[in-house]
Amino acid sequence: MREMLRAEILQGGWAAGEHRTLSTIAARHGVSISPVREALLGLEGEGLVEMRQHRGAVVPVLDAAMLADLYDLRGALHALLARRAAERAGPAVLAILEAAEAGYAEAAARGDAAEALRHNDRFHGAIEEGAACPQTSAVYHARTAFVHTVRLRLGFGPGRMAEATAQHRVLLAAIAARDAEAAAVAAFTHAMSAKRDLLARLEHDG
Repeated sequence: MREMLRAEILQGGWAAGEHRTLSTIAARHGVSISPVREALLGLEGEGLVEMRQHRGAVVPVLDAAMLADLYDLRGALHALLARRAAERAGPAVLAILEAAEAGYAEAAARGDAAEALRHNDRFHGAIEEGAACPQTSAVYHARTAFVHTVRLRLGFGPGRMAEATAQHRVLLAAIAARDAEAAAVAAFTHAMSAKRDLLARLEHDG
């Protein structure tokens, strides 16, 4: 149930600001209220819904302040994961990073945002694998699901994909060189640049 509702939210089937009661959701999916309540409590922990006492749940409206806060958290977690990856990543992870970085660069050069995002996910997923910090990864995924959805909807600002390509190369070089401090700085810089771009896109979108 939780996975079903998460997908519905992230795919836009449950609009931001829309209130739904537990009974409405249960009837819609043909289940009892208990699994719906349990699923919504889990999604509240991910920041995807806000529970309303005796009144169900609502998907929060994503505004600039919320997005900035999420990106500040994302940046801190990226930095930690990159630091650990520089310390721990083996040859197999480095090979994946190199392939993903090259794939992103090619997609960015073509202006293919969807393909670039696919390679970006692979790139950062490899950093997580190399970092081997499951608790950090769990927090990262639990609190930043909205960010990916917003990026898919708003796309990239002028020059952002080229900027990200250069930042990926710096980050990859730091991890390959086992320079944990440089990797952390590069990851944080990369996240903050993405934050500025996405906030600008949000403002432009209105």
